[in-house]
Amino acid sequence: MRVDRILRHHPLAGGAAAVCFLLLIPMGFPGCATPGERPPEIPPEAVPAGTLLGQGSLGGRVTFRGTVPEPETISMHSDAICQRSHETPATRETLLVGPGGALRNVFVRISEGIDGRFAPPATPVRLDQSGCRYTPHVVGVQVGQPLLIINSDQTLHNVHSVSQANRPFNFGMTVKGQQATRYFAHEEIMVKVKCDVHPWMGAFIGVLWHPYFSVTDDEGRFSLEGLPAGNFTVEAWHESLGSKSQTVTLGDNERKELSFVFEGK
Repeated sequence: MRVDRILRHHPLAGGAAAVCFLLLIPMGFPGCATPGERPPEIPPEAVPAGTLLGQGSLGGRVTFRGTVPEPETISMHSDAICQRSHETPATRETLLVGPGGALRNVFVRISEGIDGRFAPPATPVRLDQSGCRYTPHVVGVQVGQPLLIINSDQTLHNVHSVSQANRPFNFGMTVKGQQATRYFAHEEIMVKVKCDVHPWMGAFIGVLWHPYFSVTDDEGRFSLEGLPAGNFTVEAWHESLGSKSQTVTLGDNERKELSFVFEGK
């Protein structure tokens, strides 16, 4: 039977993406193309990948002030493979606060002050599905840079992006060790990625034309290197606490330290 007849008469017709996911993608059928499978066109005048505009830098720390709620436990009983992958119950990563109020998983970027477009590096950014969690929880990627998505679990996941500026993708990964590469064509803060099979799974991706972004580490620290002299707006984004911005003037070869404080209840 022809594929168009399958799509027309299948009980899930009207949701072709669902048909592709359930019937065709596991068989590697080439007719169900997923958005973002090919890199976008990069303008020929784009700044070459790896180019530093200057020798200045901005560093700093993001902290949380307030009462830190107890992490919410995730129930993975719906999938025995997921449940067995954790010796102790897994908890959500919505708010991770370390010693001294160090706030993890904050996406920090230059939101104003960098003009033009930058060619992306060829090195992919990795987003793993391990222990039925996305790792890392927050990442940054340039427009046109490969996002390498990996399934390290011996169970089915589907990778479903929720975006506004970029075309969403939604595809299945059925085999442990399976890999897929996707690309973003437009800037977007932020793209959420989820798994409809395991609703607790979620990650966030910041997509920028330029390379001046960072994600805070276990100590809440970030660093933006290779900046020219100029006036910049720096934005810090957190999934549950919102965004904060600061303006800063940077001289040639200068380094400045910034501090962002997010308030809790």
